[in-house]
Amino acid sequence: MNEKNKKGSTMWLRPETLQKIDTWMPLNNCRSRSEFVENALVFYIGYLEASDASSYLCEVLSNMIKGILDNNNNRMRSLLFKWCVELNMVCHTVAAHFNDDVTDRNELRKFAVQEVKETYGQISFDNALDIQRQI
Repeated sequence: MNEKNKKGSTMWLRPETLQKIDTWMPLNNCRSRSEFVENALVFYIGYLEASDASSYLCEVLSNMIKGILDNNNNRMRSLLFKWCVELNMVCHTVAAHFNDDVTDRNELRKFAVQEVKETYGQISFDNALDIQRQI
């Protein structure tokens, strides 16, 4: 909703209600009590207006799940980008210093698969470099 179209209104709320609002505000990405109360009222009015409350709740839950999945997708995209940067560094480093034949590359791939399995993928270029320097 456009901020210019809003009108002020006075409401009297019990302290325990304000405490609940303050607790739930950050969990619902609300920047102010006013935004939280407006979202709650829109939800409740939608619930009252719905001829079939279950279909309204399904739509609300569907939107909530979509938001959660969108946040998860953004996080995964960021993690994959960081992983690709690490992998690119490793590939270029290995390619610059690796002069052996295909058999050696296959052995290296087997070693890498085993190490990733054992560490559940928690390997970085810096850790691998430290391991190689110890050998």
